[in-house]
Amino acid sequence: MLITYIRSSSYNNYSFCQQQYYINYVLGYPSVSGKKAQMGTIVHKVMECLARSNQTLKLNKRIFTDDVLGKISVGSKKLQSDDFVNELVDKSFNHYTSNCKHEYSKKDYNDCNKWTWMGLDYNNGQFDPRNLNIIAAEPHFDIKIDEPWAKYSYSLPDGSKLTGTLAIKGTIDLVTEPSSGVLEVIDWKTGRRIDWATGEEKDYDKLLSDPQLLLYNYAISKMFPEYEQSITSIFYIKDGGPFSLCFDESDQKSFLEKLRTRFSQVKNNQNPKMISRNQSNWKCTKLCDYFKNNWPGTDTNMCKYIHEKIEAEGIDKTTEDCTREGFSIGYYDAPG
Repeated sequence: MLITYIRSSSYNNYSFCQQQYYINYVLGYPSVSGKKAQMGTIVHKVMECLARSNQTLKLNKRIFTDDVLGKISVGSKKLQSDDFVNELVDKSFNHYTSNCKHEYSKKDYNDCNKWTWMGLDYNNGQFDPRNLNIIAAEPHFDIKIDEPWAKYSYSLPDGSKLTGTLAIKGTIDLVTEPSSGVLEVIDWKTGRRIDWATGEEKDYDKLLSDPQLLLYNYAISKMFPEYEQSITSIFYIKDGGPFSLCFDESDQKSFLEKLRTRFSQVKNNQNPKMISRNQSNWKCTKLCDYFKNNWPGTDTNMCKYIHEKIEAEGIDKTTEDCTREGFSIGYYDAPG
């Protein structure tokens, strides 16, 4: 399989279903966010705007422009008011639910509002972006892995060569400085605290080896090299609250080894596995867009169509014939 970058979602997607990874990240057919995931995006946008409002005031400014919600004006009293938070919930909810395939109700709005306040009110506002020393809100990273094993070279269908170095890419929800010389990464989660690939609950020990958290820790070590200490807090708003973890250089080395293994697994995979060959697994029927939608012009669902084509013609021919028009393997669009 072609692979030029890894982000936390692609790393986890490969663990969940190799076939889903192939259709999404190699062929370029993104799955549509489920309703719960979109409601999580609504909450994330509110948290981001509160953080950016905080930053704006510290720069002695009163207005900033969000790429989704447009111009937002803020003052010191307004920032701390409940009305301002609720106004952001309204704007975010209206934006993400308009022209959407999902149907939303008043209860859905109330849930988004409730989850927002659960995050803000926790432990007297410990993680409320309005109370924090913000370093960066939603910073994007694109970091090449400077290791011999990270080099790649692929022959493309048109005869050209694609060469380069593996990169890690992504967007961090929030980076703060809780005390001088210490960074804290905060990642908001509105879903369940579960590893969907294994079905196991993520406890503290499992989070210590979680690929997303290790990836973030490695990324901030490159983005903010002046900080020697860092904390990574993953906040499950509805399922257990915050878990704060401290990593060190040994964890960065551990991450690179995990990355090397995953890079090799994907690159050498010529026949991505399906969760279930007969697609009777609930993960296929309930969670997968490629099961629910047919390949264009056929009455066969996308997953089964691609699986059968790979078995009949091989992965190179399938990639050549089925890559979405206009898609480039190196393409990446930051979420939100």
